[in-house]
Amino acid sequence: MPRTNFLYHTEAVGISGHISLPVQDTIPLQASIASAVGPGHGKVRVENFRHLDYLEAGSVESHVVSSFSDKDKAYGTLSSVVIDGLSTLHVVTCDRLMTRLTSKHDAGAQGSFILHGTHFDNLRIAGHKIDVDLAVGLFSDLSTWDKLNNAYENDPSVRKELDALALFPKKSDKLPTHNGLFACTLARIPKKLPHGMSHAPEHGIYVPHFGTIYPAHYYITATSRRLHMLHIDLGCSVEGCNSYGSSGANGSQLPGN
Repeated sequence: MPRTNFLYHTEAVGISGHISLPVQDTIPLQASIASAVGPGHGKVRVENFRHLDYLEAGSVESHVVSSFSDKDKAYGTLSSVVIDGLSTLHVVTCDRLMTRLTSKHDAGAQGSFILHGTHFDNLRIAGHKIDVDLAVGLFSDLSTWDKLNNAYENDPSVRKELDALALFPKKSDKLPTHNGLFACTLARIPKKLPHGMSHAPEHGIYVPHFGTIYPAHYYITATSRRLHMLHIDLGCSVEGCNSYGSSGANGSQLPGN
């Protein structure tokens, strides 16, 4: 294989986390895979995963691709995670969770990142189906750093929606970033939740005597994207945190190429 002219970086992790009560145990990373610096691809699959009595999944599959397209004259990456039959304490369940994050890097242009295919199938919390509308189309339209910033500064309707999805409040008329990072959620959580549940800070859903569920947190910089599809902070007789479906991508061309 010839020396690459582009430094690829794509990663996918199916499940991670730990339990701190009533026992202490760290979940070994499940279906974790990353690309090499050069082009390549790989897939890893875990069947019938169970961690103690708190977490289970029928299957977990992660897939990464890094490649150069002669047709498009562009470098590309793919990171995806598919989890079927997910359950945390039988309180949060999901028939299927899927992340799909792709990137395209044209010579001399900013990286473009697309989320099409990212979704939940039948996400339920405490037996109630929660219809989370993901802003996949919005962020796929705003696929580059410049598009995101230009839309925020010049389109009031986009600015209003991005402010509503941001994890941290804005401090100026610019995109609300911290150390060059815009942190947000893709999830438009229903305003009215089932009785007993409530909205929590940073776009979470709080369930008493269980914990807080955070769907689809998305982290954006000028050169990278990271998607955290589902995170659960347990806060009850069972404490800990679990994460499901993490995808990341970025890359950079070497000087002189």
